[in-house]
Amino acid sequence: MTAAIGQSERKFEAHFPELTAKDLVLLRISAGTATRADLQREVAPLLAPRLSGAEFRRSAELGISNLAGSQLVAEAKGRLSATGKGVQVAEALLAPARTPCSTWAEIKLALLIRALRTNDTPAIRKVLQRVEGLAALVLQHHFGKSTARAQSPADLRADLAIIALERAFGNKIKTGFKKGAGLPAKPGRVLAGQLFKQPREIATDGKLIVHLACEIAGSREHSLDALELAVLRGLMSPPRAQPRPARPPTPKPANDRAPISEVAPPSIRAPSPPDMAEFCRAVIDAARPVSEGWPGNRKAFISLVWKAIRNARPDWGLSETAFKGMLAEAHRSGQVELTTADLKDGRDLKSLEDSKILYKNTVWHFVRVQD
Repeated sequence: MTAAIGQSERKFEAHFPELTAKDLVLLRISAGTATRADLQREVAPLLAPRLSGAEFRRSAELGISNLAGSQLVAEAKGRLSATGKGVQVAEALLAPARTPCSTWAEIKLALLIRALRTNDTPAIRKVLQRVEGLAALVLQHHFGKSTARAQSPADLRADLAIIALERAFGNKIKTGFKKGAGLPAKPGRVLAGQLFKQPREIATDGKLIVHLACEIAGSREHSLDALELAVLRGLMSPPRAQPRPARPPTPKPANDRAPISEVAPPSIRAPSPPDMAEFCRAVIDAARPVSEGWPGNRKAFISLVWKAIRNARPDWGLSETAFKGMLAEAHRSGQVELTTADLKDGRDLKSLEDSKILYKNTVWHFVRVQD
């Protein structure tokens, strides 16, 4: 479920040049005036943890010197201010923001708009004041969807469930789900929860959107300020890496043409999810030996079919949730027939519980096998 998919997943720094410490210093100074203490308090967090406090002070001092030499900032009585030329350069860094930014808060909002590749409109600015709205735009940008407006938690959860289902199939199928005709809310959240690094189930659509956006952006807290800071940090350029000293080559034994240490380890094959036809054939083949009933009405517990698939095809890399989601899609498309149990007979309740798939107000327990 965590394999890469064909659909684009973007990083926040795409398309626009990354910002440097000097750029941020100029932006903060352009918001009125600033002291070095202001820069340390308000700008340094955007570059942490890439730069420590001491490293930021050195970078800021070097940036101030360069900006002053370029006649972009001026200093008087310990306060720094932007020149007319400096203001123009700062405004260019804030593209595509259309609203003038006279405060540091407005500048950070413009940087969020830049990071998320969205439009600078009153509606978007209002959305960015709520953690659910910011989280929605983070996910829409990350998964390559339009960020012209923020989707509702329910609509976005449905889209995330489809993305998770496509991941399970290796993006080899078209789900055919239309707006309003997808998975119900709870199984949709379960499926969308597979997009976490450690798959989990979240109780509500709003929490799902916020928690997943925070994980993607790199925020440990689920607050608006924490998510905003994580997104803004994605705009910053990393410090230059110091080259590592080259190690001298290991001498080869004179009596060994191919030392064991030089033998390439066997390559590990990445999981390769099946296409729909292959998946359906494997399900029927796995169901036939464990099916019960009389000719014409034979059926197998979904849980037993899952165990057989898991053991027979580990190369698919499927989780149980992914398997059940794919099975529901196979039933919806008419390639596999699922059926429900008569709960009055009271047999093997554990197998019934392990097998259940909730789909459109119906609970499926069995795969029907055609004789």
